[in-house]
Amino acid sequence: MNNHQDVSFEQYAFDDGDRVHVDWSEGIGPLDAFVGTVTGISRSAGDVIVAVEADAGQYPDGSIYGGTHDCAPEWVTPL
Repeated sequence: MNNHQDVSFEQYAFDDGDRVHVDWSEGIGPLDAFVGTVTGISRSAGDVIVAVEADAGQYPDGSIYGGTHDCAPEWVTPL
């Protein structure tokens, strides 16, 4: 996600490439939280979206979830 239309990391406590904790309690999947790396920021339908690549090994075996997650900025906390 590299569509930086009128949105930048300057507004947030994290930056592209930072390791972060994500409160995923409002997301869809088997985890309430995960750790990963910020890979981008964009705006969609007026909302800011932060892309976070989840670290491997956090999901149960056979899970269809994993990879990059689109997150609200308020769900993301720097480590």
